[in-house]
Amino acid sequence: MTKDILKDLTILYVEDDQYIQENTVITLEMLQINVIKASDGKEGLEKFIKNDHIDLILTDINMPIMNGLDMIEKINEIRPNVPLIITTAHQEVEFLIKAIELGVHSYIMKPIDIYKIIDSLIKSIEPVILKKQLLEKNQELHKLNDSLELKVKERTKELEILATTDALTGVNNRRNFFTLSKELFANTTHNNIYAVMMDIDKFKNLNDTYGHNVGDEILIMVSKTINEAIEEKDVFGRIGGEEFALLFISSDPLKAEEKVNVIRKKIEALSYKSKDSIVSCTISNGIAKKTKDDLNIDTVLARADQALYEAKGTGRNKVVSFRA
Repeated sequence: MTKDILKDLTILYVEDDQYIQENTVITLEMLQINVIKASDGKEGLEKFIKNDHIDLILTDINMPIMNGLDMIEKINEIRPNVPLIITTAHQEVEFLIKAIELGVHSYIMKPIDIYKIIDSLIKSIEPVILKKQLLEKNQELHKLNDSLELKVKERTKELEILATTDALTGVNNRRNFFTLSKELFANTTHNNIYAVMMDIDKFKNLNDTYGHNVGDEILIMVSKTINEAIEEKDVFGRIGGEEFALLFISSDPLKAEEKVNVIRKKIEALSYKSKDSIVSCTISNGIAKKTKDDLNIDTVLARADQALYEAKGTGRNKVVSFRA
C-alpha cells in the first residue's frame, strides 16, 4: 500500500508543543488527511468523544492536565481498537511498557521525522482500511445477493402467473381452472356446488366482421365483467376460445340461476366502440348442480355443457339449467 490510502483519513492529533503541532499538521494536510487538533489529553479526549469518525490517534505522551497514555486508556474504554501512534522525546521504559499494554501500534521519537510518521500511519491504518474494504465488499455481496433473491422471487412469481393465467384476459387459464375446480370439489362435503359453462354468442361472426383485435377486446371486456360480478371464493376461467367456466357454491337453486342471469344481463349491456361501429355481444349459459353420484367435477361440468348446448340451440343469450 502507498500513502494514497491516507487520503481522507481523519486523525486526532494531540500535541502540547504548538510549533511541532503546526509543522506536522501542514504535512498531514498536504497528504489530504483531515486533522483534529488538541493541545493536551483532556482536550483530546473531549474531541474524540465529539467525533465518532476518527480513524487514528497520534499523540504525545508528556502533556499537562492529562498525559497521552491516560487519554488513550480512557479512549480504549469508549472505543477500543482505534489505531494509536505515540510521539515522545524520551525513551522512558515505564511509559513505553504501558503504551504496549494499551495497544499502541507504533511510536515515533522526537524530533519528528515526517517520513517515519507517514510510514507509521500506513502500517497502523492498513489493517483498518483492509477491514473496512472487506466490510464494504461484504455489504456489496449482501446487497447483490438480496437483489438476486428478489429478482428470482419476482421471476418465479411471473412464471407462476404465466402458468396459471390466460395471457389475453388475465383470468385463470384452462389448466388452472380445472386445478382449482378439483380442489373446491374435494374440499366441499355438501352438494351445493354449481358449474356454469358460458359461451359468447356468434363470436366467429364478430371476428369475421370487425377483426380479431376487436374480438380480443370483447374477450377482455367479457372476462373483466364476469370476474367483477363473482365472489372471491368462486372459481372462474377461460377454458377455450370464447368459452368460459364458473364454479360457485349456493344453497338455493333459484339464487344460483339468478346469479348467472345477472352476469348475462351485465354482458348484454356492454358495448365496445370500434371505429364507426358500436359492437355488443351476448352469452349463452348452461348451469348444473353437483349430485351425490358425482365422483369428480368433470361430470358436473359435462352436464353444464349439455345445458349450454340447449341454451345455444333455443335462441342464445339465456341461462338454461340442466334437467335430468
